[in-house]
Amino acid sequence: MPDHVITVEDVETWTGPPLVLFVGISTAGSLAHVVFDGWADALGRPWVLRGVDLPPDTPPPVYRRLLAAMRRNPLVHGAVVTAHKLRWYRACAAELSERDRLVDLTGEINTLATGARVAAYANDARSLAAILGSPSGDRIVCLGTGGAATALLLALHLDVETGEPRADAPERLVFADIDPAALDALRRVAERIGARPELVHLSGPADHLVPGATLVVNATGLGKDRPGSPLTGHAPWTPGTVAWDLNYRGDLTFLHQAAAHGLSTRDGWEYFVAGWAGALTAIAGEPFTPRALSALAAAAAPHRPRRTGT
Repeated sequence: MPDHVITVEDVETWTGPPLVLFVGISTAGSLAHVVFDGWADALGRPWVLRGVDLPPDTPPPVYRRLLAAMRRNPLVHGAVVTAHKLRWYRACAAELSERDRLVDLTGEINTLATGARVAAYANDARSLAAILGSPSGDRIVCLGTGGAATALLLALHLDVETGEPRADAPERLVFADIDPAALDALRRVAERIGARPELVHLSGPADHLVPGATLVVNATGLGKDRPGSPLTGHAPWTPGTVAWDLNYRGDLTFLHQAAAHGLSTRDGWEYFVAGWAGALTAIAGEPFTPRALSALAAAAAPHRPRRTGT
């Protein structure tokens, strides 16, 4: 096992430098391990990063054990959660000292800051809002309805700081998934914020949702955690559509498919950097400002992977 991936037991007995955890499914391949020292320097923190890999079907007691280990070990300063966000909330919400309002609104956790008290944050919507600016287009399609898609719904529909509806929200939002439970969870969030997206239950590829879209987002994890794409190679793309994959690593099949049709593509690098910037500033107890995002983006920029064929 790589040195930068540890177990829950290792967290309980950690005696090294101040530690930030990276909780995901397969964290070893992330460039966060390469970039992290630059981020820690930019924030003036003597942190080291270690991944904790948990399978998708991790039972709730494991999350609670990891949270207890973080609470009891003063050398653990927090955790950045890139997978399991919804499961963390379901397993541990009742045990948290503090939660920002987006945690209960979304039913997810993507950051934990530990110390005398344990604070939980759902910063993904803020991170997406920081890089989206004013959303353009009258029909946006998001494939996948997990944590990232939930954050996208909030970022497109709300001013995430005030909680007020955006005046420039897109006219039509379409979210699709093969998992009825995930669709139901997103529906509940939409009801809480007064949004009315079109929710589509998929039984196969989502090719029929592509025509007429101004932006199509891959938030499924396909192309990173698992190979493939939510579309076939024969999807009837509309000229001018932008394809955005929230992944920046993996086979990125979705983006290759779009590029083969001559479309503009965007990978998940900016989302990756903004997500980490939002999480690390929360752990450091500092505001997530444009200046902080710019500093952490500059630290990450030399490590951005080159994309080929898109």
